[in-house]
Amino acid sequence: MEEKTLVEKCIGDEETYQFASFGRSDAWELGCALTEACRGFEGPVAAEIDLNGFTVFRWYPEGTEELNAQWLARKRATVRVSGKSSLRVFAELRESGGTLQSLGLNSAEYVDCGGGFPIRLRGGCVIGFIGTSGLTHTRDHEALIAGLRLYFRRHPEKKG
Repeated sequence: MEEKTLVEKCIGDEETYQFASFGRSDAWELGCALTEACRGFEGPVAAEIDLNGFTVFRWYPEGTEELNAQWLARKRATVRVSGKSSLRVFAELRESGGTLQSLGLNSAEYVDCGGGFPIRLRGGCVIGFIGTSGLTHTRDHEALIAGLRLYFRRHPEKKG
């Protein structure tokens, strides 16, 4: 997919999947939807939800490892500093010819690939992070979007 199209898709996802409200019980429900959605993908997928700097949901199925935890930490840091999905950061950098370093970020702590997504309240405030790790970076993004889609189908009142 062309970078400009990918940026537009990511912006659309970020607009679509916003919350009216979100707390720890919501994180549990979203985590359950996310793990259910991840099972439909072709490999083991680790999942994590962070709320206001505190990890409130973490799932590492058989076949995942420490490397997945490291990727999730870097994706979380990227979402936290940018307020955008990590796939959008990837696409914007490719589109502009930039790098993480050009943003003042080092690749030991941050990453420009898919699989990280902001938990955003309607109105723009980012309060957390949803992440997946285990697939190719675009498939990680697809897995977390599938989890969000399932969550909002079950909880339409939470849609912002």
